Amino acid sequence: MSKVLVSEFAVAGKEVQRTYAIHGGLIPPFTMTCNGERYIMPGWYKLKANEATPDIKDIAYYPYKPKKANQPNLPNIKSNKVYKVKSSKGNSFYEVQLNTSGSLECSCPGYGFRRKCRHVTELMQTSI
Repeated sequence: MSKVLVSEFAVAGKEVQRTYAIHGGLIPPFTMTCNGERYIMPGWYKLKANEATPDIKDIAYYPYKPKKANQPNLPNIKSNKVYKVKSSKGNSFYEVQLNTSGSLECSCPGYGFRRKCRHVTELMQTSI
């Protein structure tokens, strides 16, 4: 869920200056009017009646970034290379490669069911 953070800066004898920041969410900031009330979206921050509508460029935006899964460091595995690993019977080979998310995937049926297999484990152990 998005949060709107408001910072106020006041100097004696001058108008209070407000800055806004949107943390989280996938939608960039925008302003909206609903039932005569003005809001900074996403986050539904209601602007006061006497408050000027901020310029969108002045609203800081920090989009949601998913946490990376605990993936092992794979220093010697190249992203554009396909590795051939021998099957357990030794009569065929399976292809192991890095996918777009940075984890290894295998063409064997076991990986298709369990999302892990001995071919990926073998490649990780031999590359480190």
